[in-house]
Formats: sequence, structure tokens, C-alpha cells
Amino acid sequence: MSELALSRDQEQADTREGWKVVAATHVLTAVTFGAAYSFSATLPGLAAEFSASRGEIALVFSISAFLFYSLGAVAGPLADRWSPRNLNLLGLAAMILGYIGASRAGSLLSLYIWYGFGVGFGIGLSYVPAIGAVQSWFVRKRSLASGIATAGIGLGTLILPFAVGQALPSIGWRGCFIALACAVAGFGLPAAMLIRKRRDNSNASPHRERTDTSAPAIWRDSRFYLFYLVLILSSFCTFIPYVHIVAAAQDLGLSIQDGTTLVGLIGVGNIVGRFFLAGLGDRLGRRRLLASLTFAVAASFALWASASGMIQLGLFALTFGMSYGGCVGLYPAVAADLFGTRNIGAAIGYLYTAVGIAALIGPTAAGSIFDHTGSYSGPIIASGLAALLAGFMALRLGQK
Repeated sequence: MSELALSRDQEQADTREGWKVVAATHVLTAVTFGAAYSFSATLPGLAAEFSASRGEIALVFSISAFLFYSLGAVAGPLADRWSPRNLNLLGLAAMILGYIGASRAGSLLSLYIWYGFGVGFGIGLSYVPAIGAVQSWFVRKRSLASGIATAGIGLGTLILPFAVGQALPSIGWRGCFIALACAVAGFGLPAAMLIRKRRDNSNASPHRERTDTSAPAIWRDSRFYLFYLVLILSSFCTFIPYVHIVAAAQDLGLSIQDGTTLVGLIGVGNIVGRFFLAGLGDRLGRRRLLASLTFAVAASFALWASASGMIQLGLFALTFGMSYGGCVGLYPAVAADLFGTRNIGAAIGYLYTAVGIAALIGPTAAGSIFDHTGSYSGPIIASGLAALLAGFMALRLGQK
């Protein structure tokens, strides 16, 4: 393909309509993930309400997170054939019902079912189809578009966990779950109406003859398995701070409001990472930048391991948020570079089952280890080592 034709293809792919999809996805991810990551603020209250250990309560979130990433393997291919908008609306309905049901839970099993499956199905049916739709609209500015779209996760993490922490003393965790259901309905449903995939995207990859592989062919690509391992190892540590940072802060004598402030600082870092760091991939090379940011994730856990107060924990939260936020902003763009955009929903969905596996294991294992040792040191060190190994593997994905 000539440079002139390539330039024309890129200009046609990066259109104004695509930015509307980016904005809608930004709002959608803000409200859904912001609501989900508010779980950390409710963990101490849930443990007291049901006389449960931290490992048992963390399993509620782990079930949810496992589903909302693993279901991408189903939702992604469906979005390639069906409407991403309809999948998003169906998912949001499940999430709203999940929060309403969880607010009335009378047992831990009921909480597992309503929160774990309701919220899990909700995000599982909405996230990958929305992110996949974004990839179909861009080539030249794919990293930037992906970063802005997923930066909603950072914005939601900044706002909603802090709001829940402030509201808990007055309305309790049950009232907070109802409030989150209202937020999902009020902001998520209108955003979902604007999400659609570009159908005339045959020119959406500058290397389409080599990278626009069919969904089954993805499983025969050795790069898929390498990328899969990167996602498992780097995601193993991701959900541990989101679930346990509030409880860990309380163990150091800080308040629940201090803990939710830390979750908010992770959100601030996420916004910076996804808006600015992920966008640098368009100029510096997306795969090279992904490896560098994964190493930064590993370094952030060294900060947590040595933390003894709010200042050190705040520094960890910001560093972790920026580095991992940049990684998450790059994952869909790197997937599109490697496998093309024709079956991008399927590619991202298959890859994100790795995140689901890590989400199921990480928070629950960290809680169980704490229950047995009274310390988070083991999970923190293991998280840093896992991210370090993931960084070296990411280097092998090659340069762009």
C-alpha cells in the first residue's frame, strides 16, 4: 500500500463521529467502574454486617470482576455481529438490578448472587463492546482515543468511592447501593445510546492485509498468548488496592474517609495515565510504552510496601493510578495493532478473560492471606514481582 493511500485511510478512520463514541464510552466507564470500585469503601461495613472475614467479603468483588472481564469473550464477538448499543443497555439493566438486589441482601450468599453476578454481568456486557467500538473509529489517534475513553474509569474512581465514603455514615451501605443504581441509570443509560461501531472500517488498520485476522485465527497467533500472560500478571495486582486499600489504611490508624481519599487518588492518577500517558503511545510506540508503564506498576508496589502513613500511601496511590491507568488505556490499542479491527470485539474479549482470572484470584487471595497473617505484606510483594515479570514479557511484544 502506498503512503498516500495509507494516509487517506487513516484520515477516513479518524472522524468526528468517532469522538462522540469516545465521549459516550468515557461517561459509561466512569459510572460503571466508579460504582464497582466503590466496593472498597463498603468492605469494612459489609464484614461487620455479615460477621465475615476480609477474604469472604473480597470474594464478592472478585466474582463480579471475574465476570465483567471474562464475559468479554462472549460480549466482544456478539458486538462484532450485533449492536454494541443493545449489549450496553442490557448490561446496564443487569447492573441496576444487581445493586437494588444487593441493597436488600440478608446473607452473604445473597450478596454473592446480587452484587457478584448482577454487577459482573452489567459491566461484562458493556465494557468490551464499548471499547471495541472506539477502536473501529481510529488509526492515527487510536492510543489517544482509547486513553480518553478508558479515562472515564479514573474519573469514576475519583468521584464515586469518595462520595460513597462520605455518605456511608448517614445512609449506610444499603443506601449507597441504591444511590449507585440511580447513578448508573441516570448517566449510563443515556451514554449507552450513543455507542456504535463503525461498519465501513475496512481501512481501519494500516496493515490490514496482515493484521485483520479472523476471530479463530487469533488463537493461532503466538503474540496472543504472550499478551495474555502480560495481562494475567499485570492484572493480578490491580484489584488488590481497589478492594483492600481502605481496610489497609484503617489498619494504620487512618479513617475510612482517608481510605476513600486514597481510592480517589488512584482515580486522579488513572486520569493522568489514560489521558496523557496512553496518548504518548501514538508518538513513542504503543508496545514500548506499555512495557515501561508495566515496570512503573511494579515500582509503585515498593512504595506501598514501605508506607507507614497517609503521605506514603497517597504517593503509592498516585503512582499506581498513573502507571496502571496508562497500561489499561493502551491495552485495546495494542490489541488493534496486533490483530486488526475487523474482529476487535472478539480479540479484546478473549484477551480480557485474563484480567477476569486475575481479578478472581488477586483480591480474594490477598484477603485470605491477611486473615491468616494479619498483614498485607505478602500480597504486596507478590504483586510487585508479578508486574515486574509482566513488564519483561511486554518488551517481547515488539516495537511499533
